[in-house]
Amino acid sequence: MIRLTERCPSTAPMVRPMGFAVMAILFFGVVFLALASTANTANAGGEHKYAGVVKCKRCHEATAIGDQYGWWLGGKHAKAFETLATDQAKKWASEAGVADAQTDDRCFKCHTTAHGVPDEMVSRKFDRQAGVQCEACHGAGKDYRKKKIMIDRELAISKGLVPQTKEVCVTCHNDESPAWKPDRYTLKDGTKTGFDFDQAVAAIAHPVPEGYDPLAEGGAD
Repeated sequence: MIRLTERCPSTAPMVRPMGFAVMAILFFGVVFLALASTANTANAGGEHKYAGVVKCKRCHEATAIGDQYGWWLGGKHAKAFETLATDQAKKWASEAGVADAQTDDRCFKCHTTAHGVPDEMVSRKFDRQAGVQCEACHGAGKDYRKKKIMIDRELAISKGLVPQTKEVCVTCHNDESPAWKPDRYTLKDGTKTGFDFDQAVAAIAHPVPEGYDPLAEGGAD
């Protein structure tokens, strides 16, 4: 860690001005990179626009592809915004000094999709209150949602698809949440942890069936 107060005593009078300038550049460079890293999460979108779950549904509710939409609709992510109106959520909000969990950024940011993204970067029919949608985890999808792009993973990633990693999940599944339980998961060695990527992903797995042919008639467009 660079300390701005450190300098060589014997040369301090000569190099201090330049040294401080360099230190400042390094410091603000680190801050910039940190902010850029934070913005590069699945829920930030960057240069890509959000299509909304209604667009994902057009292909991903088909049985042939695995009905990922159906899996999502029946899970907790789809109801994430609604849970902020429950009695338990109101209790936690009150304890945290939050007047309305459904409008306060501290809660809203992880119970919706495209939080903080300007309106011009979401589709006209995009519903921010439709819970934690596909794009909250997989990235803003307007530029990669077409079949001709999705069949090429690297191309899809270049168009905004976000590979799933622990880092994507823990932007919200962390100890900032009042629902956090440090012993929620049990690891193979018997130790407890608040989040385990492998177990969490397995619990919401919605894979494309083995043998599915995206180029077959009736496949995703």
